[in-house]
Amino acid sequence: MLARRIAAHRGASDTLPENTIVALADAVELGCDFVEFDVRATRDGRLVLLHDATLDRTTDGSGPVALKTLHELRSLDAGAWLSPTHSGRKVPTLNETLAVIRDTAAFIIDFKETAPALIEELVLSLRADDVLGKALVTAPHASTLETLASTYPDVAIAAPFAVAFPAGRPAALETLRPRLLLARAVDATAEAAQAAHAAGLELLATLPRELDAQGAHALANDLEERGLDGVMSARARSFLASGLRMV
Repeated sequence: MLARRIAAHRGASDTLPENTIVALADAVELGCDFVEFDVRATRDGRLVLLHDATLDRTTDGSGPVALKTLHELRSLDAGAWLSPTHSGRKVPTLNETLAVIRDTAAFIIDFKETAPALIEELVLSLRADDVLGKALVTAPHASTLETLASTYPDVAIAAPFAVAFPAGRPAALETLRPRLLLARAVDATAEAAQAAHAAGLELLATLPRELDAQGAHALANDLEERGLDGVMSARARSFLASGLRMV
């Protein structure tokens, strides 16, 4: 059997360009429990869907995202890097994305910024689109999550396990009040699952993107044996379209 919960990492990004509307919409169609995507800010403070700090890997542009305006990003192709079939795909804004998925699946936003003004902009967008009931926000920076927890308690947090349970320090559960915990597969131990469950939380593990379908399924089985509650994978299609899911 495979994982109970499936989150689509950057959308259904096994065959579609990551963090684009088409990848997110396909993940919804597949029936994922969560659709995950990354958000960064442009030079003019607009929130857009991009994972990397630079444009080189997933667009035909180059250089830091933070040095480009939204207008400049609009001229870039965000799909041809994966396949000529997807030439012309654009980098979506957060607001465009919320308009598409607001009445569909629950989603996880991996917010890459730390500036208070940008965190506020994220929260205002979530409130304006009335998606707080299905949105979870995670971040690579503990300071971002701490700001959300202290200033915007209506925003639900999906905390990295290492942030919620920092090594050698007391757990940050009372401070962050997370609704979900996330971990890299390599860090998703049986002990981590036990700690999460003792706190009344589920723990999802992110599978390495380079794994093929067979490897992803094998690792998901191993993670389930460790007590994990689900996986986040670029290969959500392989898990769900095959009906390979634990009930």
